[in-house]
Amino acid sequence: MLSDSCACCGQSGTDVPVSAIDRYGLPLDTVLCSGCGTLRANPYPDDDGLADFYTHHYQQMYARSDDRVAYFAKQRGYGQRVLEAVRSWLPEGAFVFEAGCGAGGALDVLRDGGYQVSGCDYSQELVDHGRTQGLSLHWGPPLAALESLPAPSLIYMHHVFEHVRDPLRQLEGLRDALAPGGKVLIIVPDVSRISEFPFPAGDLRLFLHIAHRFNFSLAGFRMLAARAGLEVESLQQRDANQSPEFWAVLTRRQGPVSAPDDLKAGRAMLDYLRRTERRWRMHLTRGQLLVLRQRIRSKLQRLLGRHDKPSVTTPTDAS
Repeated sequence: MLSDSCACCGQSGTDVPVSAIDRYGLPLDTVLCSGCGTLRANPYPDDDGLADFYTHHYQQMYARSDDRVAYFAKQRGYGQRVLEAVRSWLPEGAFVFEAGCGAGGALDVLRDGGYQVSGCDYSQELVDHGRTQGLSLHWGPPLAALESLPAPSLIYMHHVFEHVRDPLRQLEGLRDALAPGGKVLIIVPDVSRISEFPFPAGDLRLFLHIAHRFNFSLAGFRMLAARAGLEVESLQQRDANQSPEFWAVLTRRQGPVSAPDDLKAGRAMLDYLRRTERRWRMHLTRGQLLVLRQRIRSKLQRLLGRHDKPSVTTPTDAS
C-alpha cells in the first residue's frame, strides 16, 4: 500500500478525511485535497497489487462480464457515444486505441466506422473474447501495449482513468504515444454533481470503492492535464444512464503549459459534499426526488394498466 500527495495539484499535507469505508462497508480511507477538491483513496495498492486485482478479482467482484455476448453489446452502446463525439474531427481511417477496453465492444463500433482499432485490458478472458471478434487486443497496461503499436490519433479511456494509481505518469505516457495532432479523450464520473442524478442521488459512498481511486474535480483535472503537458481542448459535463460524468478532450502542447490555480476549488467541493450529505439524510436531494417521482410514475402506470384491461365475462349457459 502506497501513500502519496494529490496527483492533480501536487500539494501535500492538505488532505481532509472524508470516509473510512467504501460503499460495501469495507475499510477504505478516502481524502479530499483542500487544494483542488479531488477525492482519492489513500493509501492505495501499488502497481503489482493493482495488476493482480484487475487480473483476478475485478470482473468477478463487480459482476461485470459473466455473459460475454451481453457485455460486448453493452460496450457497443458507449462506443456509439464515443464515435459520435469524435467523428467530426478524427481523420478518416485513423488509428484509435482504447485503454481498458474490456472485450472491445466499443472498438468494434469504431472499426465499423472505418477506423483502425486496438486496445488493452487486464482481463485475459475479455481480451480473448474480443480476439474471437477479430479485434487486436492486448493484455496488460496501456503504455506497454502502445510500445509495439502505431502512434494513435485518438487514445480514449471510458470510465477507466479513475482506476489509475498514478494518473500524472499515465497522462504523460499517453501524451508521448500520440501521433502528431492526436488527442486523448477521458470520460470519468463527475463527483461534483452527485446530488442531481438518480445515481448516486447524493450518496457519496456509492462513488467510493476500491476500483475507483480518484473522483476528480473539474479544477483538479485541469491542473493534472497541465502538469502532464496537455491542454484541455474541451470539458463537458454529461449524463450517463442517469448518472453524472464529464468528458475531457486533451491535446499535446509543444511549449510549457501553465497550470490553472483555483485556490477555492477544495473548499467549494468540501462545502458541496457536506451540503449534499445533509440534504441526502433528509431525502431532499434532486436525485432522490427524481427517483421518488420515477417510482410513483411506475406504480401509477401499473395500476392504470390493470384497470385498462378489458374485463372477461363468462358466458352463461342459457340451456
